[in-house]
Amino acid sequence: MPKTIRNKYYKYLTYEKLMEAHIKSRKGKGYRKEIILFNLKQEEYIMWLLKQLENKTYKHGGYSVFYVTEPKLRKIEKSRYIDRIVHRWVVDNFLEPVFVPQFINTSYACLKKRGMHKACLDVQKAMKHCKAIWGEYYILKMDVAKFFQNIDKDILMKILLRKIKDKDLIWLLKEIIYSNEGRKNLPIR
Repeated sequence: MPKTIRNKYYKYLTYEKLMEAHIKSRKGKGYRKEIILFNLKQEEYIMWLLKQLENKTYKHGGYSVFYVTEPKLRKIEKSRYIDRIVHRWVVDNFLEPVFVPQFINTSYACLKKRGMHKACLDVQKAMKHCKAIWGEYYILKMDVAKFFQNIDKDILMKILLRKIKDKDLIWLLKEIIYSNEGRKNLPIR
């Protein structure tokens, strides 16, 4: 039977879980100004965020937009640091435990113990297997153009609603997903 999230929002809404999300969010980025400023009063900010999430007065902030030119020109929309703590908390405590076990074995992006190196090793293993069976084989390398800009938010919410029956968590997910304009165009983070 598929795993469903019910009545877990307040179970995981603790100071410790938010602090854990903060520590994971700042990993490798501790030199950035916004994180240094946050760290100066991290206990106060985490307590404030906890109260906001408990009272459902939390509002997802805007995005700062910048462009990356390597390896190609891309528009990046970056959320405020405090919003990234909320993202990390939601992903670690709710989304990852439910959705990741359903992914196929050849899903690699942004998953623990999977990544580019494991993907390369698996492709090489598959190539050796194909060479042994068929001798000659073909490989198709492809990429979905503007993937994040084309995600329909309403369809994404329908997918999430199939697994999430916790009304408090649904409120927060809507706050995050619909935080920028338009029916499509999820920010790339």
